[in-house]
Amino acid sequence: MKATWLQKETISVKTLLRHLAVFLFFSLLFPAPSLPARAEIVAAAASLQPAMEKAIPRFNSEHGTDLQGVYGASGNLARQIESGAPFGLFLSADEKWARYALEKGLLDGDPLPFVKMPLVLWRMGSDAPSLDLLGSDGLKVAIANPETAPFGRMAKEYLKGKGFFEKIEKSGRLILGGDVLKTALAAQSGGADLTVIPLSVALRLEGGKWTELDTPPQVLFGGLVKGKKTAHLEAFWDFLRSPGAEPVMKEFGFIPVDR
Repeated sequence: MKATWLQKETISVKTLLRHLAVFLFFSLLFPAPSLPARAEIVAAAASLQPAMEKAIPRFNSEHGTDLQGVYGASGNLARQIESGAPFGLFLSADEKWARYALEKGLLDGDPLPFVKMPLVLWRMGSDAPSLDLLGSDGLKVAIANPETAPFGRMAKEYLKGKGFFEKIEKSGRLILGGDVLKTALAAQSGGADLTVIPLSVALRLEGGKWTELDTPPQVLFGGLVKGKKTAHLEAFWDFLRSPGAEPVMKEFGFIPVDR
């Protein structure tokens, strides 16, 4: 006797329930791994990368956290945050881009200063470069992009103030990098003879020497990002502005700000 439509429907429902029971049984025996928590990301200016690559792992080890760092020119990072990038803490190489983020409604409160960084002239070789070399014909000078990198803008203003910038630019000797790390690596690999970069980056380069330039250190600012901050990122931001962070920051040439 052939099964009626109703009988067929009943059979298929019973089969479905049987499969569901088996699935639930094995799900209890072998639960699926839990999904990872929301990423907790520090977006830091490239000048901070040497220090953050030591500070973040140390903080993670001591606090059981899993903070991650991404690095680049401050202007690029600010615009990425504006576009919805999942960065919970923004560390800018200057106040301008931190204020930009605030004015766009991206930061949870006013940005705060936390360290200062000197500007240096660097070149490959065993002798520290003199300022006079900037006026030498034929020598290429690399700086970070002034439009997006605060230390690139600072380098441009310094060179202008000393009367070198226009001469370097008009003679085709100016090399514009992206962020300060890319600029420094270009000089280290022979793409430029001299580079004006933050001390933190110069200390990371091998095979060269640097001379500190006679200009006030750059003040770096940071702030938590609305909707992306977490308790762990808040704790890390508090740490960076505390005396506890001074040893690691000083190791890479950073100077504490007055508290």
